[in-house]
Amino acid sequence: MRTQDTDRNQPDAEPPRFDYRMLLSVLPLIAFWIGYQYHTYAAIGLGFVATIAAYFLSNRKGIVGVLAIFGLVVATGAALAGLILADERAFLARDAASDFLIALIALGSIAFRRPLVGIVLREFAPHNMKLLPLQHRAFVLSTLVLVLVNVIQGIVRTWMLFGGLSVGQYLIFSRLFGWPTALAMFVVIAWILRRALEQARRDSGSNP
Repeated sequence: MRTQDTDRNQPDAEPPRFDYRMLLSVLPLIAFWIGYQYHTYAAIGLGFVATIAAYFLSNRKGIVGVLAIFGLVVATGAALAGLILADERAFLARDAASDFLIALIALGSIAFRRPLVGIVLREFAPHNMKLLPLQHRAFVLSTLVLVLVNVIQGIVRTWMLFGGLSVGQYLIFSRLFGWPTALAMFVVIAWILRRALEQARRDSGSNP
């Protein structure tokens, strides 16, 4: 009994710190913009080189690393299409393609009873997230939120890119839309998981 009480009274593990390597996703955007001032090939070339650099400097472990590989494959295909067509929009279409790909992977993870959000968070916060089984409805619901947001982002970005905006306008407005939308998604997912964790702790505390 003393051991159980001691375990329950132990403070939670230190929450995961913000990984500044996430900011590396901005590098391809900056490189593309610089190259765009000179030539289509320069924009695509610099953007792709920056994408490769961001990949090797980023976190390539676990499921996050697998998703990064998928992103690199999409970027490679988009770069080849852009160079062949001499069209920077073909390269920028990788944004929407990545959105739809993540949504598809997330749906597949639910079908295989391994919700993507649960897998990712168990890598970043294993102490807390293991209070919930991987098939917990909070992970499923959070993954569905991820799917919905990525599908919406993919549709909107496709419309922005091919619906009349200039390349410069797309670079600005797609981010002004995408970043707040992603932030709202994280807030909703955090709220869902917080409620689930609180309930799990109450249930654990009520057990003898």
